[in-house]
Amino acid sequence: MASTEDPELVAAVHDLAAPLAAARGMEILEVRVKGHKGSRMVRVVADVADLDADHDLDVDTVAELSRELGDALDEHDPIAGGYRLEVSSPGVDRPLTRPRDFRRNVGRQVRVELTSDADAPSELTGTLVDATDTEITLEDEAGSQVVPLGTVARGHVVLPW
Repeated sequence: MASTEDPELVAAVHDLAAPLAAARGMEILEVRVKGHKGSRMVRVVADVADLDADHDLDVDTVAELSRELGDALDEHDPIAGGYRLEVSSPGVDRPLTRPRDFRRNVGRQVRVELTSDADAPSELTGTLVDATDTEITLEDEAGSQVVPLGTVARGHVVLPW
């Protein structure tokens, strides 16, 4: 039997995690809750909130957030039964879903998956040459293409290996 995410449970975990992350200059990028009652996996991805910061997250800061979030989850008990908590930084395969994610990766090769209602192929790959709050511009050997962010389901940086 496949498990599905409960949006209310994801929101409850996010609401507990967000202020803890903000107190450390971080923001929550993603919360996922998978599995069934009694054996859930709670995954939280956090990153520095300041795009211009000259540092990334360090292991100690992520561990502190993990401990505090674990305590908050135990205290507020939004998850019935047992769970495992995993808090991490986005890493190289971080999904690009928001305007800031795309702005941070201008100049890199990216692949974007488009929503089914987009009037284009289901996937595009190219160099990200511009990103605004409403659109991105990809360039490949055929030229430039402006893609409204509303048609982007998610993107990823194309790794060189």
